[in-house]
Parts: sequence; C-alpha cells; structure tokens
Amino acid sequence: MHSISVAIRLAFLLIVLSACTSQDLEEGDGDLVLRIEQLESYGLTLPDDFRSHESLEREQWFDGSFMITYEYQSPSGLPSLYSIAERHLSNSDACNSFSSVNFGLSLGLGDDELSIRDDLFRYGDKSRFGLVMADGQPVGNYFAMCQANRSFMVLLAGIYFDDGKQWGELIGPTLDAVSQMD
Repeated sequence: MHSISVAIRLAFLLIVLSACTSQDLEEGDGDLVLRIEQLESYGLTLPDDFRSHESLEREQWFDGSFMITYEYQSPSGLPSLYSIAERHLSNSDACNSFSSVNFGLSLGLGDDELSIRDDLFRYGDKSRFGLVMADGQPVGNYFAMCQANRSFMVLLAGIYFDDGKQWGELIGPTLDAVSQMD
C-alpha cells in the first residue's frame, strides 16, 4: 500500500513538473542569461556562424513561474555554455530550484570533476561557484544562485575563470538583469 502511495505522488510530481509551455521570447530575455559572445572580451574566439549553434528559449509553468534557457554548443565540442534564469513565486521555490540544480550537477559530475570554490565568488541568498575539472586541470566554471524569487545557473566549458573579480565583471550585468526580472 505504501509503494502505491509513493507511486501516485511521484506520478503527480512528474505531471506538475511537465506542466510547462513554450512561450515567445520577450524583449530583454537574452540579458537574463550568460551568452557566448560575452566571453569574446576574455579571449574566446567565436566562428562567424556561432549564432547557428545557440538557442534561447522561454518556458512558463502552470503557476506563472518562468524560465529562460540559453545554450551554445560548438560543433567541435568546446566551448559550450548552458545558462538558465528562473523567476518563481517565492524565495523558497527559487532556492529549491537552486538546490535541485546543485544536486543534479553532483550526480552528473564525479567528485574530481568539480572543485567548489565559493571563496572566489558569492552572490544572492545562496550561491555555489566552482571550477569544472578534467584530468586535474580547470576547463570551465559552474555557478548557481538564488535571490528573492529568482534562481540562476551557468555551466561553462572550454574557458574558465579562477579569479572572482574577473568572474564578477563577466557575470555582473547578467545578475543585475536577473535581480530586476519581474
């Protein structure tokens, strides 16, 4: 009987989580996520056709919360960039999303593939900053945060930042836009 109750709850959760719809992009949505062209001033060279390898989408959940997702994947594999900005109904919902993203990343990357460096950069009510590692060397960054009713995440590979001030200069305008999201 207990397993049936758990199965029903899980089925309901899956229905709720899947209850989102694609929306037309709104003016300013691109400012809410880190985009690959923002890395050019940090030494990243992009091909002329880089826009054909990126996507920007808006989804809205049944409760009115929404998510902006940006993805860039180079045909050669690197660099790659995945960035999400979410606006939720409450701080609790935003921080639950933050925690879920961190948990999911810990499942996707091994213990030696993410070096947590919260000492380098902090932002919002809660945040996590790290270096993505390969063969013991940094190859990218991970950053996630929640603040008020917003959450934000970046996963970057192919270029990395181990200087908190430089990371703050890169991500600052995007975080400013996220903090003003309504």
